[in-house]
Amino acid sequence: MPPELSRPLVAVLPFRPNGDNADLRILGEEIADLLRERLAADPAMQAILISSDFLAKAPPHALELICRELRIGHLISGKCHGTASEPSLYVELSDTREWHIRWANFYRGGARALLAAEGEAMQSMAGQLRRILVERPPH
Repeated sequence: MPPELSRPLVAVLPFRPNGDNADLRILGEEIADLLRERLAADPAMQAILISSDFLAKAPPHALELICRELRIGHLISGKCHGTASEPSLYVELSDTREWHIRWANFYRGGARALLAAEGEAMQSMAGQLRRILVERPPH
């Protein structure tokens, strides 16, 4: 099998805001884009970002069709939540063959930390996802 086909392909969706908060929408899009960049930089996997513009215009079943057509094995999605002090982020990794959740994490009050220049929080999230996608692939 060619190397590019043996690497897992994951799609990252913009993290939706919980409600209509424009700041949370922008934050969710920035985090998703940075996560996609981190995952795509790993030579053991491939990552794409599905834009919020596309998702807003697409019918509900389009995401499933895209995953099937492009052979996307996993989907990363979630929500940004506004809290009293700092926004939080819920992230989940779903297997697109059976549509079940393989991993989830809630970054309580830590959404902005994922964008920090040092990238420790984002590095940790990307590392956890890598372990699941590359080191422990589904049977």
